Amino acid sequence: LDKKRFSYYDLIPLFKKIHSSRFEVTSAGTSADGKDIKLIRYGRGPLRVLAWSQMHGDESTATMALFDLINFLSSNDRNNSIRDFLNDKLSIYIVPMLNPDGADQYKRRNAFEIDLNRDALRLQTPEGKILQSLRNSIEPSFGFNLHDQNSRYSVGKTFRSSTISLLAPPFNAERSINNVRSESMKLIVDIYKMLSRYIPGHISRYDDSFEPRAFGDNFMKQGTSIVLIESGGWKNDDEKQFIRKLNYLSLLHSLFSIANSGYAGCDVADYFFIPENDKLIFDLLLKNLRVKYKNNEYLTDIGINRDEISVLPEGSCYYKAYIEDIGDLSIYYGYEEYDLDGYSLEPGMVFPEIINDYADLASMDFEKLHKDGYINVRVRNSSGFPEYSVYPVNILAEGVSSDSSIRTEGPANFVIKKNNNIEYTVVNGFICDPKLRRSCIKNGLILK
Repeated sequence: LDKKRFSYYDLIPLFKKIHSSRFEVTSAGTSADGKDIKLIRYGRGPLRVLAWSQMHGDESTATMALFDLINFLSSNDRNNSIRDFLNDKLSIYIVPMLNPDGADQYKRRNAFEIDLNRDALRLQTPEGKILQSLRNSIEPSFGFNLHDQNSRYSVGKTFRSSTISLLAPPFNAERSINNVRSESMKLIVDIYKMLSRYIPGHISRYDDSFEPRAFGDNFMKQGTSIVLIESGGWKNDDEKQFIRKLNYLSLLHSLFSIANSGYAGCDVADYFFIPENDKLIFDLLLKNLRVKYKNNEYLTDIGINRDEISVLPEGSCYYKAYIEDIGDLSIYYGYEEYDLDGYSLEPGMVFPEIINDYADLASMDFEKLHKDGYINVRVRNSSGFPEYSVYPVNILAEGVSSDSSIRTEGPANFVIKKNNNIEYTVVNGFICDPKLRRSCIKNGLILK
């Protein structure tokens, strides 16, 4: 699993590879579409732990990490003493993909569009019933509720991305602290200290508003100490392979801490010193630009975000960008930031020549097009258009106009000039310096 998009069927051969005598792989039940939901058990110790991932089908980071954990527990090397210790102290139960139907479409909800994490009261989904049944039968002391969060969350009001968020969910609206919740808080403090050795300043505390329909909140009420781990963003880690390692470290460290009671010495008060999530990060932030409107020029910042759009069935994706905000964005930050004092923004142009066919675009000199301010190319025959452009320009069908307006929720396509010379082009929210003669634009748009 080296990409964050994978299907239920990609896991089947991985389940078959689990042969250690210390593992037991069984069926926990079936999904709405009849897929087998696997339960993996390791160890025969008295302390029981339950971990589940991909409750939301498009949140796969922890699933990769759980298989890393399984690989570690399956190995035979100098760390055998750790494996023996965990085997003797713990019984670890793992559900690595609770929502296989959603995972196959890389969408949040299950097959009939219910958010599993809002089904803890009614239990109308087969997947929700399975999870509740497992908690009832296993009665775990600790539970790990593993998710992905928006990559644009920040650690408090800082420039640092919230790469890992942690939460001991409340069991009531008053957010009371009893022994069950305090155990979660102590373990989170222990995780926080460990992670701070690797990603200092990039760990936060998730919003602790009580959600009566969520499984974490209800399991806490039922006596299981829940640790919510949310995987956020890290610069240049679109496939979350680095964040996957952080998940693995968090899980392995937690298991060892539970087994040897290492977390018990942590102070609940330290839990509240972990900064809370905020949302102050754009994918691209352009600062101090000059924008013209009706013969006047205004100083402004532009915040741009890019959404991933899945292309099925092959599982690939493309990006569709939009302008999130315009104005004084001085309190915000960007994964990419440009201070463009002295630069002005203008609409990009459409190449004057109409290209006959999409395949003919392969021979075009896109660097020259960008230098000349062309970010859109018109193609006469639109029958062969794919769903997105693999080229660093937007492709327009004949008769379709380009949207060059600068507005919130509008497309992010324009050129940036200084002294009337084109210094940067922005195509579908990706910024490119034409002088570098290499494109940083992952894909343009198709407009037909």
